[in-house]
Amino acid sequence: MRTLVPTPFPEHQALASPEDLGKLVRAVRTAAGMTLEETALAVPVAKQTLQNLERGTGTVSLSLAFKVLAGLGIGLRWDVLAGDKAGAVGDAPDAT
Repeated sequence: MRTLVPTPFPEHQALASPEDLGKLVRAVRTAAGMTLEETALAVPVAKQTLQNLERGTGTVSLSLAFKVLAGLGIGLRWDVLAGDKAGAVGDAPDAT
């Protein structure tokens, strides 16, 4: 039986690309000691979908990506970065 070697977590916590998200997914999966096959069955998604997500390649729908994240216990938070182009579009809605 092959030993599963945990993949290191990304060095930074900001996700800037599909590849960054894939690295996080793979790190969490391997830290849990789960193979691609085990994870695909547990979530459940196709093994190819999980591979595409981890590699940051192909097209994985947002709903499937969130399904994998939830299945692995990964939650996402967002933050609008100062000086980000998105901030130039308009102000955030007033909370009042």
